Amino acid sequence: MDVYLFQPDVYEQYYNCTGYSVDSIPIEKRRHIILGILFMALGILCEVLYVPCMIAIRKHMDSTCYQLMFYIAIADMLCLTVNAIANGFLGLIGAVFCSMPNFIYIAGAFGLSMWCCETVMEMTLAFNRCVELSSARWARLLFHGKRIYLWMLFPTLYGFYYFWYTQPLVFSGIFFSWFFNPHVGYIDDFGKTYHNDFHTIHNYIVISVLTSTYAAFGIILYIKSRKVHTVSASVNGREQTSQRSQNTIFLQVILISLINAAAASIYVYMQFARISEFLIVIGQLTWVLAHGIPPIIYLALNKTVRRDVYIMMMKPLSKLFYCCIKAPAADPRSTRLFNTVTVRRTAAGAKVVPASSNVQHTAKISNSNTKY
Repeated sequence: MDVYLFQPDVYEQYYNCTGYSVDSIPIEKRRHIILGILFMALGILCEVLYVPCMIAIRKHMDSTCYQLMFYIAIADMLCLTVNAIANGFLGLIGAVFCSMPNFIYIAGAFGLSMWCCETVMEMTLAFNRCVELSSARWARLLFHGKRIYLWMLFPTLYGFYYFWYTQPLVFSGIFFSWFFNPHVGYIDDFGKTYHNDFHTIHNYIVISVLTSTYAAFGIILYIKSRKVHTVSASVNGREQTSQRSQNTIFLQVILISLINAAAASIYVYMQFARISEFLIVIGQLTWVLAHGIPPIIYLALNKTVRRDVYIMMMKPLSKLFYCCIKAPAADPRSTRLFNTVTVRRTAAGAKVVPASSNVQHTAKISNSNTKY
């Protein structure tokens, strides 16, 4: 945006449209009616599903995890307006940069900034999960209280930097996707002039950090589960419940992170090499799913969010159809996303007690004054 607003000479040098005619590629080859409708519908569906999930998440903001999830939800919903809804609309009308330069430039800068902002917070959430799972002391020290807002400040400033100071993505109806080259399809460049090194480095970091962090998460989870299995058989039922909960958590974060990593990988590759139009559309779809699939995963796998959304939806219906539908009561024992089991050894044997509600990780085993 700095170039767009304050460096007109630079903008004119790289983004002028005098070298060719937009209509040199006919509108029939630039329009994607079916894909445009599908992407717009997918974007709207994900936005609608995200709203009740955000309301449910907001009820549990005492947890640092849910605070980070709420931030991610905001970034996701903002990004979906560009990479799904605007993308579908532009593909529907066969737009390229030179047909709508102002809108496409600003939308591309905003979409890129939201991608970078969301993925940094996704990495922060991954780190938070590892710390919460491995050490309650370090979790309190790093994330609890107002410290959590410092973790939110960095992605915000980071995303703003991409919005204001780096080269934006621009849409091409020819390939139904976003590129740094505004003249793609008319003038090929393959990263020689139009490239964003910060974006490339960022995507490499996303791929490596998410992969390594969740590998560490899996290892820590395995070690914790092995420690719990050494305790008396009297706690087996509770152990299994906690283990299933953590396995579900692991599945949720892995699914979301895999899609982020896939989108980052495809977008790095497609900026520098010619790939098939099918793979380009797949890359665009993974970008949409990276921001749009979390509410689907929450509703499918997260008991807390699913129950809160169910109650939220059923109460209004019960007022309309009171003879047929009974509104569900809120469950005070509603399962948190990150259940906690504390196992204490006493002279009489092992005893299971609930841990503090402020510290949410898999299992803590304590013996007198020693925690291990």
